[in-house]
Amino acid sequence: MNEEFILSQTNKKILANRPAAAEPIGRDVYNWLSKYTKNTKKNTSIITLLEQIVGSEMMAYCKADSIRGGVLKIKVQSGPYMFQMRNMSGEILRQLQTALPSSNVNEIKIIAG
Repeated sequence: MNEEFILSQTNKKILANRPAAAEPIGRDVYNWLSKYTKNTKKNTSIITLLEQIVGSEMMAYCKADSIRGGVLKIKVQSGPYMFQMRNMSGEILRQLQTALPSSNVNEIKIIAG
């Protein structure tokens, strides 16, 4: 009887130390994708809002180049479009910060493209 008790206690300890059942690979892929697509969703919202603020006519001559460290870089064709975008950059920044405060955009750089 003593041996059975010892064996049952040992089995309990062994089972307790085993890792939990493995999750299906799909769950791991889903978790990984959701972690890395958060910023993509946020950036897509910024680009959509930029198009609404600037207008489709102006967007024909410019595009969002990158968003890093709170800086939105916009490539613009040189000439009058560059001048117009520079004049609008303050208003664009204000509207982006108001509509999407979680985007953390705090500067807009206009670059020739």
